[in-house]
Amino acid sequence: MRSPKRGPVAAPWLLFYSRYAGFMDMNGDKLNPGAIIDLTNWAELENADGSAFPVTPAKLHDLTSGDFLKVTSSLSHLYHALLNDGVVYSATAPAFRYVAALLGDRESRAALTPSWDGDKFPLRGKLLSWLADVAFDVSIEHEQHIREWGGYSPTEPFPDFLNIRSIYPEAFPGVASYFDDLDPRVVEAALVAAVRFLESPALAVHRGRLTFLLENVLAQSSSERHRSLASEALASWEQGRVLMEPFADPHPSEEHGKDHHHSHGKRGSVDKPPF
Repeated sequence: MRSPKRGPVAAPWLLFYSRYAGFMDMNGDKLNPGAIIDLTNWAELENADGSAFPVTPAKLHDLTSGDFLKVTSSLSHLYHALLNDGVVYSATAPAFRYVAALLGDRESRAALTPSWDGDKFPLRGKLLSWLADVAFDVSIEHEQHIREWGGYSPTEPFPDFLNIRSIYPEAFPGVASYFDDLDPRVVEAALVAAVRFLESPALAVHRGRLTFLLENVLAQSSSERHRSLASEALASWEQGRVLMEPFADPHPSEEHGKDHHHSHGKRGSVDKPPF
């Protein structure tokens, strides 16, 4: 009989989590949320509205304010200013890094579980879902679609995509720390983000460990999208297919603007890809 979709995670899952606690430890000091905001030169970065300063760092800071209106506004900023219709910006990478750090920061856990969450989809789940959505939009497969549609050279770098994908190894432990969350919706959100991150060859070692959770949690989800993702991931991992990063300059000189239009003006030639 399938486990209920709400309520505490069943004991067998907890035994599994305990067995693999080592790779699910939170980030500790490696990704310090406050330092990411303070050390980033936001004035040199862009979001959907232009310069990321001062709005983006302020909105990121407000995610832990505990104030419903401020947090709601900050979540809106994540989706409308940093991931606008699937378009990423130069400010998206440090924001992505900050959200991942926040999720993996022990001291931030209370702020990510505000009392006004109630029975709604929890704030921590929403942040995990945002990470997953960003990872989908900068995935190698999505990049290839953009290259084909926009006629880009296979070797032409997409710096904003590469910057975000380079964060996956650092971001993964914090995401994995929610595999034992007592809310099944949060567990699924964490697994979706983790699957997206495991596109990275540096994280391929974790695929075997996650197979159990994909088979017994995500593949049993009430969400058709989650079940489909689990099926695709499991089939891919079973075949041993490793998605390799396309050749690109690892230190591109130009990191401003949106990758989807590849820094060719404010809008550019790939502003509205057909997918």
